[in-house]
Amino acid sequence: MPAFIPFVPAAKPGHLRSYRSLFERLRGNEAAIIDATPCSADRDQLDVFEWPADLTLDALGEAIASVRGLGIMVKPIPDEMRHQEVSGLTTVIGRVAHVFYDPKLLPLNKEQTILHEYAHILHGDVQADSDCTHLRSMFDDPVEKRAETTGMRLMDALHRRQRASEDRSEVLAFLSGSDENGGF
Repeated sequence: MPAFIPFVPAAKPGHLRSYRSLFERLRGNEAAIIDATPCSADRDQLDVFEWPADLTLDALGEAIASVRGLGIMVKPIPDEMRHQEVSGLTTVIGRVAHVFYDPKLLPLNKEQTILHEYAHILHGDVQADSDCTHLRSMFDDPVEKRAETTGMRLMDALHRRQRASEDRSEVLAFLSGSDENGGF
């Protein structure tokens, strides 16, 4: 009798088998990272595009996409594509970046998800005429960590600019006498 008997686990019933997550399945099949640009200390990614005068998410997306020669469409993830592990995704079809977000997200989470996806465009993770999709689900991938960091930086810069614009508008309204309090 052998001293070592190898353990062979019995097959699990179908309802107990573990399945790869949607993210793992997509990464293993067709999703790819095309020419990902690493973050560099010598060039700030927030300086490679012109900030729009209209400080909205849509205008910011157009400004970022135009730097990469892309158009942009931002819309909710269609019901047939929704998955609990994915809050956002970006794919490029032709020369248009399609940014999808989970419509059930709270407003701040929705904004951060969209900005995370804009960061993928900004870094060149998705490009025109390439088969590439990025999903915002887990941040163990360095490209996803970079996009999350850049997305947070975009959010901070956007909110600072919005506040500064509102403050200037209130001061100008006050000084011109056109505010609700009558100015001087």
